[in-house]
Amino acid sequence: MLKRRNKTTMRNTLILLAAAATHAANTLAVLEIIPKAEIEDISITEVRHLTDELRKQAVQALPNKGYTVLTRDNMFALMPPDEEEAECLAESCAVEIGRAIGAEYISQGSLGKFGSEFSVSIELYETMSGKLLGSIVMESGDIKGLLTAIREQAKPLFERIIESKTIKIEDPTKPDNSQFSTLNSQLNQDSPKKSSTPTWIAISLDVLGAAALGFGIYQHVQKGKLYKDYKDMPLYMPQKEYDAALKKVNDAQDLRDIGFITGGVLLGSGIAVHIWVW
Repeated sequence: MLKRRNKTTMRNTLILLAAAATHAANTLAVLEIIPKAEIEDISITEVRHLTDELRKQAVQALPNKGYTVLTRDNMFALMPPDEEEAECLAESCAVEIGRAIGAEYISQGSLGKFGSEFSVSIELYETMSGKLLGSIVMESGDIKGLLTAIREQAKPLFERIIESKTIKIEDPTKPDNSQFSTLNSQLNQDSPKKSSTPTWIAISLDVLGAAALGFGIYQHVQKGKLYKDYKDMPLYMPQKEYDAALKKVNDAQDLRDIGFITGGVLLGSGIAVHIWVW
């Protein structure tokens, strides 16, 4: 191990905070369905088939809405290349994983067995707030029954994503759209025009923050490559060369953390200025 586990956990926390500041809007990650215990009646292949069907229902629930459903390969590509960091992340809850991979929404499922009945529980979360948007529990005596239950019940669960973003005005005492337009016009006429300087400051912070995060991502990739080279070094190599290779890995890791932390701070400052301007 390159670092002690507590240091790795601290770095993972910083990465999660930076990733949360730059999560991708309208992105849904459907995690693999995880068996709660060893179930001999269902194979790993069949469990993966259930997960694939769950993702298929998510895609069908969000057609032509500008949403992206991450595939298994997408999520693996977004996981840290360092084995220890990936292990720590795998032990985290679904919301933390969603923030780490930049998904706005995330779904997780678990498979259990009670007597002769199989049970699949699916939960859907909004990653930024950690809010549970909904959950379903499906039971069946065999794998085909679970597959049918997912096809029948999963789609309405994912449709709650669209419902959560829909604003409905049902109170008749509230002004209609034309009244809102009139009020906005009056407010714009009465309020003084704001200087454009804060806007340019916010944009500059956004650009610098994005550049810092890009630098952090580059160093993250470099660290993975350097670590692989370090692990592949022949045993007969001099100790100095081992130490030099290890130093390069640690330097890349430190630069990565600096990039992520700086980028997160700059983007957060930019968002604060945007809110102040508005």
